[in-house]
Amino acid sequence: MSTSSHTDQVLELLRKLVEYRSDEVRHRLEKVGRAASMLHMDVLLLTYHWARFRAGNMLEIGPYVGACATAAALARMIPGRRKTIVSIEAGGELKHFRLSSRNIINDLRKNLARFGVAGDVSLINRRFFDEATISEVRQRLSNDDVGPVRFRRRQ
Repeated sequence: MSTSSHTDQVLELLRKLVEYRSDEVRHRLEKVGRAASMLHMDVLLLTYHWARFRAGNMLEIGPYVGACATAAALARMIPGRRKTIVSIEAGGELKHFRLSSRNIINDLRKNLARFGVAGDVSLINRRFFDEATISEVRQRLSNDDVGPVRFRRRQ
C-alpha cells in the first residue's frame, strides 16, 4: 500500500469518526459509556464503525461489563448486517474507582439486556481459553468464519 493510499484511509476513518460524533449513535453510546465503560467515547465509536463494516462474525475476548459488545451489537442491528457476536468472559469481580463489579458475568448480562442487545451477543463464561472454549466458539460461529485473524494489504 502506498503512503498516499494509507493516508487517505486514515483521513477517511477520521472523517467518519467526526460524522459519528454528531450522529444519533453517539447519544446511544454515551448512555452505554456512562453506565458500562472505562473506554473513551471514540473507542466505542470506532468499535461501532469496525463492526458495522466488518463482513463476518465477531469474537470478543474480555468484554468486562459490555460496552464494546453493545457498540458492536448496535452496528449489527443495521439491516443486512446481522452477524453473530461471541464474547468470552472469565467473570469474577473487579474493584475500580468508577466502574466496580462484584459479579462481572451478572453485570455483563444486565447491561446487554439494559441496552437491548442481549439477544445479539452470545456469551461464553470461561476462565481459560482451551480446547473446550475453542470448540464452543466454533459451535456458535459458522465454521468457515472461525480461524486466524488475517490482515490483508490493499494494493
